[in-house]
Amino acid sequence: MRIKNIFKYLFVLIVPSVVVSFAANSIIFVLTSILSIWLLRRNPPKDILNKYILFNVYTISVLIGFFVDILNQNTINLDQFIRRLSFVLMPIIFCAASRQIQSLALKTYVYFLTILSSVLLVAGFIRGLLNKNKIIYGNWDSETTERFYETEMLINWGELSYKKLFFFFDMHPSYYALFSIIAIMIFIFTQTIDLKKSIKWTLIFIHVLMIILVSSKTGVISLFMVLLAYLSITKSKKNILIGLSVMVLLALVIAKTPSTEIRIKRAYNSFILDNGFMNKSSTSDRMILWKSLSDLSYKELFIGVGNVGGPNRILKNTGIDKNMHNQFLQNLLNSGIIGISLLLLFVISPLFFKRNIFTVSLVSVVFLNLLFENMLDRVWGITVISFFYAFIIFGSSEMLNFNSEID
Repeated sequence: MRIKNIFKYLFVLIVPSVVVSFAANSIIFVLTSILSIWLLRRNPPKDILNKYILFNVYTISVLIGFFVDILNQNTINLDQFIRRLSFVLMPIIFCAASRQIQSLALKTYVYFLTILSSVLLVAGFIRGLLNKNKIIYGNWDSETTERFYETEMLINWGELSYKKLFFFFDMHPSYYALFSIIAIMIFIFTQTIDLKKSIKWTLIFIHVLMIILVSSKTGVISLFMVLLAYLSITKSKKNILIGLSVMVLLALVIAKTPSTEIRIKRAYNSFILDNGFMNKSSTSDRMILWKSLSDLSYKELFIGVGNVGGPNRILKNTGIDKNMHNQFLQNLLNSGIIGISLLLLFVISPLFFKRNIFTVSLVSVVFLNLLFENMLDRVWGITVISFFYAFIIFGSSEMLNFNSEID
């Protein structure tokens, strides 16, 4: 009984721990895996081989890149596999977790993230008021900072930029936006969080506000996708009209939020202005990175250039020391046609088991995020995506049902 309790406490902390610390997440994940194997030693899961192989097709694509590295005599990087232990062990962990523990994990995730976002927002607004009319460099580039003061503002918006919001821990805005999007989906597409409507929508508003302020373009698009999905299952014409009005208002707020407005304009300008301006934009960097694939031979596109060879080729061809900022193209570069095909199979894999509104929305949001970030190359994305995919495929996914299945 004591081991089961320890397992329960560790299981519910798997996803929240990655938000705060990679080290804490690694320790919790390894301990949970060991305990899950111990709990299943006398009653191992049955008939899960097909599910397990499907869940690990992305891992297979990484393995292909590993062998291509050996073929090309590249340096072997075992970290590529260590970071992806979630795909190997997460199914086993879910097989050992009861429905009650899984439900508790969802609640822990949502409430933890809601409390954290609330603290960050309150602290940011307080600093914004205290530092009103002060130009504080360091959190953003000088051009952006100075543009905040072209007109008189009520607060210091620089204190509400993502680099200042995450003042006590390192966090990428796109990943935090994904965490918040999933929290919103749990609120509106499942029956897990049982609260009064007024309280529930207040908590949802906190996550919406956080998504806007972290200025993640993909996060904003994901937010509108989820809201449209919610409207698609709403039968009341009144609620549909209210929802559309809220979306229009939300679009206006996003367009007039200084940090988000600047990032959106930069992304737009990257497509229409010359290369001199493009070098200043993350969107333009992506365009350069993506176009670099045209330098590959047909053989390299077919088998890839390896997990280590991929980043080396990007640096050689573009001079930019970054990943592709597109998981699909990164897989194509690393593991070739087979690699990108396996990744696509993994992304849609939950739809083979559940086609409810939560699952379809999750797959859509994950697909969108993988188009603009290497989400499965960093622990933030690896943990949260593998966790919720395992929830659908191996867990008590009936908790994720909302009304009825989608035909």
